[in-house]
Amino acid sequence: VSGKEQDKQRDSLTKLQGKGMDTEGRWLKKNGHSIFGFRHHRAVDENGLIIGVHTTTANEYDSRGLKPLPDKIPKHHKKQGIYGDKGYKVPANNELLKKHNIKNRLMNKAYRNRPLTPWQQLFNKLISKTRWVMERTFGSITKWFGGDQARYMGLDKTHTQHILQAIAYNLKRAPRIIVSNPLK
Repeated sequence: VSGKEQDKQRDSLTKLQGKGMDTEGRWLKKNGHSIFGFRHHRAVDENGLIIGVHTTTANEYDSRGLKPLPDKIPKHHKKQGIYGDKGYKVPANNELLKKHNIKNRLMNKAYRNRPLTPWQQLFNKLISKTRWVMERTFGSITKWFGGDQARYMGLDKTHTQHILQAIAYNLKRAPRIIVSNPLK
């Protein structure tokens, strides 16, 4: 798409949305509700501390949000593998994890006329016992810091907000983690 076409799209989007709306945010339909904004993807260690953050527009598929995260994860965390929900399970992500020598702990998803095998169901059940550590970060950031709302306009500023929320979350969680894991 050329620059002129992008400018036309941006101008028509601004007219449609109004002056106070973010032109970089996008619409997404989820569970019958239209949602406007951005998505944040996080890498979390075994203690629940956030070690990587990536922000995309709301209409971008979850599966694309995984691509930049392996570069943000320290080497000693890569040995444990990457856990994620079914939205991240696509062949491109499987190859990405192989390329980075990261264990694939993404949940399997069933397709039309191709239900999960008993082994895949067991694998998903085992993964879900560990995924709560990651899922807890989303709920906690939403509860403590209003993480379900973008306070700034634009992808870069919203990404900065997500980084600051991750730092605040880690600072809030760190004392409890330190107390529960005393040095031996």
